[in-house]
This record gives sequence, structure tokens and C-alpha cells, in this order.
Amino acid sequence: MRQTEIKLLALDLDGTLIGDDLIIAPEAKEAIKAAVSQGVIVTLATGRMFRSARPFAEELALKVPLICYQGAMVRNPITGETLFHQPIELGLARQFIMQTQERGLHVHSYVNDQLYVAALTEQARFYSALSRVEAQVVGNLLDFINQPGREPTKLVIVTEPERTYPLVAEFEALFEGRLYITRSHARLVEAVNPGCNKGIALQALAQSLGLAAQQVMAIGDNLNDLPMFDYASLKIAVANAAAELKARADYVTQGEIAQGVVEAIKRFILD
Repeated sequence: MRQTEIKLLALDLDGTLIGDDLIIAPEAKEAIKAAVSQGVIVTLATGRMFRSARPFAEELALKVPLICYQGAMVRNPITGETLFHQPIELGLARQFIMQTQERGLHVHSYVNDQLYVAALTEQARFYSALSRVEAQVVGNLLDFINQPGREPTKLVIVTEPERTYPLVAEFEALFEGRLYITRSHARLVEAVNPGCNKGIALQALAQSLGLAAQQVMAIGDNLNDLPMFDYASLKIAVANAAAELKARADYVTQGEIAQGVVEAIKRFILD
């Protein structure tokens, strides 16, 4: 693939551009800056809340809309304008929360770009630190969301790494396509509206920019990046990516996380 063919680069954040330290490596910043200087449009495609993703976009001086909440929200980091937002239908949100309560699982609800939890548990503290967003404690989440205008943009189970894959399979079977269930992090199982994913949002963004799939490159590391691979012409998995993503990738980097991003940008855009 010639470098002139790539006009839009979609970057996952956690596990792809940033690690547990939440720092964008200087060499990754430079590679992204160089790509932009060549006329490539760069966006972030993440499961994170908009308010959690926006500081990274500002650090990278990105100006195009960000794909957030696994594609359930697309919002401009400069103006804050929401281009797309599709929350979970309230009845389904209630069912999901009840299923987590029956299993003794910790779940978060995201409403109006705010993070809500039933109690400030270890899981809530972990996610607050990861997202750099303070969790709002509201008691019973079922009572909280059962109000007008409180349909969640996303629901997230925070659990142990060994439970995430089984829980994805279990909740996919429970909801049978009525929710999009995915794994975004070693400890996170996420649910959004079934009409949303990173791939759908990436396609809509590309088309709004007058670009075709053949001009789009996506870099990711986890199951929630698979829909981007369904759309993007050039699919890159970083070395630390899940096996399912590596199996679908056109190229697997030798470097992990940010080093893999730098490697991919140099190989397919700058070189």
C-alpha cells in the first residue's frame, strides 16, 4: 500500500497509544505530528468517555471529531459539538444492571458524559484513576437511571482479568444482539447500543470527510477494535494485542503500545 492512499488514521487509546501510566510517549507524539503534516487526518477511537479522551486529543492538537464510548458518541474536541449520540434504551439498561447485580458484579453507568457508581469500591477507584474522571456515588443505579433523560451512553463491568472473556460470552448470549458487548481492557466488559461500535462510527466519520475505506488505517489492541478492522482498509495490531485482533490484522507490529504505533506510522505513512 502506498503512503498516499492513507488519509485517515484512527488510533485506539488504552493499550495502543497509552499504557497504564496514561502518558503519550514523545516519539508517538512526533510520529503523529509528522503524519498530520503530510495531510493525514488523525482521530482517536476509544471506549473512553469524551471528557476522558479530550485531554489526549488536546495534547496531540487533534481537531477532528473523536469516536468515544465504543462509537456511541462522536464529538468535536474543539467545539464540544456532538455529531452523534446513541444511548442504551432504558429497559435494556435496567436488564443489564439487574443481571450484574444478580452476579455480584461491579457496574458503572455513564449519563451525560458523567460517571456514576453505586458505591466507591476498589473497582470504582481503579476506573476513576484509569479515566481521570471522578465517580459520582448515587446508590442503587436502577433507581438512579429510572428518571427522564438518564438513559446510559454506556454500561461497564469492572472485574478481574480472568473473568472478562467469559463475561463477554455470557452477556452476549443473554442479550442476543440487543446490546453490543465487548472487552476493551483486561478488566473491563462494556455494553452500548447495538447500533454502535467503533467501525460504524469510523465509517460515518470517513464519509463525512469525503474519504473511502481504502484511505483509512486503524490501529488497535483489543476486541472493541475488531469493528474498526471490519471497515478500515489497513488494519494494524500492536504487539500486545489480543489474539483475535492479531488474526485479523494486515500487520502486527514488533513494538508494544506506543512503540507499535510509531512503527506503523513510519512504515505505512511516513515511509
